[in-house]
Amino acid sequence: MRTVRKVRARTAPATTVGAPPGRSARPRPFHRLLGDRPRAVPLPATARLAHGAFPHPDFQDAWQLELRPGMPREPEAWQDMLGRAGFSVLGRTEDEILLGEDARHLDFRASIHLADGYVTLGTVVRIHRTAGRLYFAVVRRVHPFVVRTVLRRFHRRLAARGFSTAGSRSRVSERNHA
Repeated sequence: MRTVRKVRARTAPATTVGAPPGRSARPRPFHRLLGDRPRAVPLPATARLAHGAFPHPDFQDAWQLELRPGMPREPEAWQDMLGRAGFSVLGRTEDEILLGEDARHLDFRASIHLADGYVTLGTVVRIHRTAGRLYFAVVRRVHPFVVRTVLRRFHRRLAARGFSTAGSRSRVSERNHA
């Protein structure tokens, strides 16, 4: 009787995709150490839309970063921070945008407020029923990390683009088109 031997096919070693040209992956861990860090603050009194969202919120918090020179001072420029997630714009003033959603288990509002040289991302939540309490008990643990990360990344992205305060095209793209 003849034995059949299985032959393993040799595959090429797996290659990894590196960082895009001009960007090194090495400095990335230092962004967290050296970059601006959001700090927890009370929801600003001038954030009228956030304060008026719910008469008695079950949860509210706010995280704040200082605006660098040349960063946009209009809330519309910061709207993409949360607008990409598909949240509806519920209100707008000259220094604040209120986004949010209503669900059966909870209603939430996210406020992007720009005043006094700071951008503040505030959250206001109203919980419905036991399902909402159970859901938010889990979300509450990761919420500060997620909010700080979103705010820090968008702040860094806008700072890197070099927006002017007038909301014109970035300096980088102007140099490339000149």
